[in-house]
Amino acid sequence: MTPRQLRYFLEIARSGSLSLASRVLRIAQPALSQHVTALESELGVALFERHAKGVNLTADGKRLQQRAASILDQLDSLKADVLGPAGAPRGPVRLCLARSLAPALAPRLMRRMEAAYPEIRLLLSSGLSSDIRTALETRQIDLALMPNAFELPGLHCQPVYEEGFSLFGLESLFARPGKTIAFSAIGSRPLVAPDRDHDLRRLIERTAVDLNCPLNVKYEINDPELNFALVRDGAAFAILPDSTAQELMRGSPAIGERRLVKPGITRVQSIVRLADGVPGSAATVTEQMLQDVLRDRVASGALRGNLPASNAQVSRKTYNQRR
Repeated sequence: MTPRQLRYFLEIARSGSLSLASRVLRIAQPALSQHVTALESELGVALFERHAKGVNLTADGKRLQQRAASILDQLDSLKADVLGPAGAPRGPVRLCLARSLAPALAPRLMRRMEAAYPEIRLLLSSGLSSDIRTALETRQIDLALMPNAFELPGLHCQPVYEEGFSLFGLESLFARPGKTIAFSAIGSRPLVAPDRDHDLRRLIERTAVDLNCPLNVKYEINDPELNFALVRDGAAFAILPDSTAQELMRGSPAIGERRLVKPGITRVQSIVRLADGVPGSAATVTEQMLQDVLRDRVASGALRGNLPASNAQVSRKTYNQRR
């Protein structure tokens, strides 16, 4: 299996046609077909389903597509990694941000990276913690900013931000005005929350069990935008990180917020990568820039959380346990 074969495979998958891919790659279609046949023979599986209008990926082909793109990105950045500090950082860095923090961080991070490191191609995305975990494990991303990463095995974690939680809902549905609410006072209010595979749900469920305060999770939805829609409509309340307040309340002045107390709920966001590799110079400077942006956003009040023990000096912990 060669990088050339993987590039050919990815172009065929993108084009959905051997003839179209051959024109893009400037290679004769019979030769391209031979490369596909050789790749399928080596792997022992069919990668494409052929039909009259072109080709579709098989289930095995889709798995290879995910890994092949990652492998080729790593090869593209290999030269920069080998050069190390002697060369200017360059190449692709795939970073996924926790969805609750992405709007506050992404624009400034992109601008600063472009200004300071024009040779780095920052491939930015956002996701739920369960999606980020899968992307890390399958090596689809290099770095992530995600919550409660210390609970996962095989990761190198740099804690950088501690955030609190609030109860959000229509202001008219709160019994009385105020800025805080005891966890036990949530009572039987209908809640919308992600499923139990999501760290936010596990966090609030643990607190509810510890306090013997059952919650009324009426709607179980993993899409943040749909959660927001139910809150704005008055169909449910939601327990969310404080960082979501600006996005949730945008264009919705009727939304109320009560900071959770007795007990307050917090979680730690960490910059994470797989523990079994050494980051290249591009990934290293991206991680540092992300910390700088976080620090500035907290200092400006755009993010209301805390930097745990000064995120410039906090000790790094590696969790190498295996499932």
